[in-house]
Amino acid sequence: MSEDRKRLEEQVLKQSIPVSRITEDKIQAAYDIVRAKSRQKAKVTPMRSRRSLRHVWAAGLAAALIAVSGLGVMASMGYFTKNVQEADGKVSYSFEVNYELKPVEVKAEPTYLPEGMTRQEEGKYFLDGNYGHGISIMPMNMVNIDAQKEMLDFSRVEQVEKTTIQNMEAHIITYQERDKYLTGEDLFLFNPEDGYVIRIFGDNAVPVEEVKKVAEGLKITVTENEDLTYALTPEERQKQAAAEAGDAEWENLVEKGVATDQITKLGETLQCEGYGASYTVNEVKIYDSLFDVPGYTEQGVYDMERLSPWLNADGTHKPYQRMHLDQEGEILEETEAAPKFLAVQVTAEQYIGYNEFDNETTQDSTALDASLVYVEKRADGTWNFKKDSYEAIPSERYELQMDHSAFYLSQPENVSGEGRMHSFFYRSMKKGESLDYTLIFAVDADQMPGGSLENIVLCFNGTGNDPTNPMWSALTEMK
Repeated sequence: MSEDRKRLEEQVLKQSIPVSRITEDKIQAAYDIVRAKSRQKAKVTPMRSRRSLRHVWAAGLAAALIAVSGLGVMASMGYFTKNVQEADGKVSYSFEVNYELKPVEVKAEPTYLPEGMTRQEEGKYFLDGNYGHGISIMPMNMVNIDAQKEMLDFSRVEQVEKTTIQNMEAHIITYQERDKYLTGEDLFLFNPEDGYVIRIFGDNAVPVEEVKKVAEGLKITVTENEDLTYALTPEERQKQAAAEAGDAEWENLVEKGVATDQITKLGETLQCEGYGASYTVNEVKIYDSLFDVPGYTEQGVYDMERLSPWLNADGTHKPYQRMHLDQEGEILEETEAAPKFLAVQVTAEQYIGYNEFDNETTQDSTALDASLVYVEKRADGTWNFKKDSYEAIPSERYELQMDHSAFYLSQPENVSGEGRMHSFFYRSMKKGESLDYTLIFAVDADQMPGGSLENIVLCFNGTGNDPTNPMWSALTEMK
């Protein structure tokens, strides 16, 4: 599949709060740590909106100011005090940091690993033959503890076991319906005396007892580092201010929406100058059976292992269990979904030769694939990404709608080995060459009520997928 789809970033809006000169030096340290939170990257797709940014900012800064004002009390308590909120299956951790103590550098190396698990990269230990599944070890000092805030909120918690490991307070978090949602467990070690927190995450493939053994065998090293500081240098502050201004501008561009007349109509050609390719959606049809799509053959399926478990003998799609998620990823409901097949007939043309781009361009093929984008019309008449979304319950292991991408291309060129894996949806085309082809998507029937496609548009990979300047193609008349 295409490797250049972009992920959106969540960014926090800048807000100025006046500070007394008397306490400015201490508060500035807290202020900078909270601002650093805004640089974290999100895992959401463009269809989900950002959180209430100013609320997050205000809460974070308030905690930091409380921390600074209470330094006299905290001096006897070490580097930090920990606050834990538990309610309704949710757990949230926050920290009040003693900024008068110089931060330390902390490293954690395992002396015990479960059988078949080896080190793959810094802090990552995966099971042999099961890449990406295993244990992650994440030491946090006081410099980065605030930047980890969004990683310290947990939902669907079944239990928080509070115990002692290596003479430190330890919390072991397990989650509801582990096998259904393929959740693992989190283990935290808190050391306010030496100034660090260690998080160990074990995924669904690792039993909780094994995670405990890893924690019990950790070799923890704490060292002083003169380069570690809470405050940013003037140069870093300037760069951060410029970055935040750019983030705010980026946020506004993403949220501005797309006017109806900016969406390429069915039958009209969309030109993508950045890649020298154009795309025309000629016809769109919905089918109950995949076998009814004209010209369908298994050769055009990118990955039969994703498709075959979900096909009935007559070519119809089996139902699957689905989660409806709100804009923050919380589950609203779970239902059974019955997908149908959406066939899109496209004409692509490479109207600029690959050798006509600048010398830094290494383009040698044309992207033929596309993704569905679920949109909604807003009160001002513009269209934008839907705030809610749908995903398969993890235990279903349903990947046919991954990234809302096509699973079928009628005329693939790269059909074997590495070429199939990485370039199945790409084709080498000469200048002026055009190609008529069909893409097939699996789409939940209730997302196309009565066969309506007004709330679904197509984004060709050849557009560059810039969320600040969406280039969408309509699948029907947009009103």
